[in-house]
Amino acid sequence: MTVQLQLGTAQLTLEGQGNRIFAGRDPATCKLAHQDPTLSRRHAEIWLQDGQAYVRDLGSANGSWANGQRLGHEPVALTPGLAVYLGHVPLQFTLPGGVLAAPEQMPASLVAAIEAHRQQATAPVAAGVSGAISSSGSTSTPLPAEMAYRKQGSNDNGVVLLALAQDTHFSGQNIDGYIEFTALDNETVASITVELVEIHRRKSALGSWEKEHVWDRMLVRQGPWKAQHNDVLPLPFSLRCPHGVSMTNREVTWEIRGQVDINWASDIDAMILLTMRNPDIERMRDAMGSMDYRVEDIGSEPAGQRFEGKFMPPAHMAKEWGVNHVTLEIDYLGVNVKVRMKLDRKGLHHDPAVDQVFELGRLRAASQAELNVTFKAMLDQLLK
Repeated sequence: MTVQLQLGTAQLTLEGQGNRIFAGRDPATCKLAHQDPTLSRRHAEIWLQDGQAYVRDLGSANGSWANGQRLGHEPVALTPGLAVYLGHVPLQFTLPGGVLAAPEQMPASLVAAIEAHRQQATAPVAAGVSGAISSSGSTSTPLPAEMAYRKQGSNDNGVVLLALAQDTHFSGQNIDGYIEFTALDNETVASITVELVEIHRRKSALGSWEKEHVWDRMLVRQGPWKAQHNDVLPLPFSLRCPHGVSMTNREVTWEIRGQVDINWASDIDAMILLTMRNPDIERMRDAMGSMDYRVEDIGSEPAGQRFEGKFMPPAHMAKEWGVNHVTLEIDYLGVNVKVRMKLDRKGLHHDPAVDQVFELGRLRAASQAELNVTFKAMLDQLLK
């Protein structure tokens, strides 16, 4: 799917499943950037998913609006005839089939609604409101002591602390933690967000490259609101990590990034490193190990879902076994996973292979001993 976007004088073509961009005033962080004073630094997020384009607001001071209704953090689909404004700036988009959505001049009623929203949002936060900062700087949500793995970032505007219970996490599980903001000045906060990011780096003879994939993003608190010097705001978050993602290895790193977006001042960022494990791949690795094949490397494509592992026989037995190595090609296919076992056998000019498709629920319910038997049967078939 391809969608043409225009925000003021800025234009962008958005294409590809899962592609996400920010729209706003800051060209350093927004691929769709336009210098209009009613836009926040990072005003909105736009992305493609399952053949549909979506937009959501990121806690902007002047709001995002669709057909006169204010957008929140929940996504809204970009559909023919939808009039979308980011602040006072119309968001024009051309959908597949040449359908153009071009809002007319902003009605006076919407201008008044934006001003009312801005005035209300920038008023000081009242003490006693759930999740609000009290005059003493404390909140009703303490930072749990068990969240002992902590990293912080800071500048002259404040300190951001990220806290987790541990540094190791598993695919298919939620990652729960806290982000705590301490204000070092009197300022207007637009939003607090956290995101789960996979970074894939690879080197080859043709050079090196780096790709990032945001698996989940959470708007922890939507503003704007007034923060006073020494206010402290700890907020819980939960990020979902799907099944089938890449494990941490020499090419793949994982991190959680937190950001406090300060209106008309420098944002505050923090990053905490994770070790990501994939139990499905580890169990297949161990099944090969039960037959005394030693793992040499398990690589993955960016954004996971496809893996390739190379397993070597014992060096002193390689000649007797007549095997150079065994390769596993693993593909996640929705609720199934396909495993192709390829045998590099001495004296053969081609690699014989055998395929096995596992239903993921049954694979995870099976014991390690049962999985070992299945992989041995696959290898025995290749060795005939």
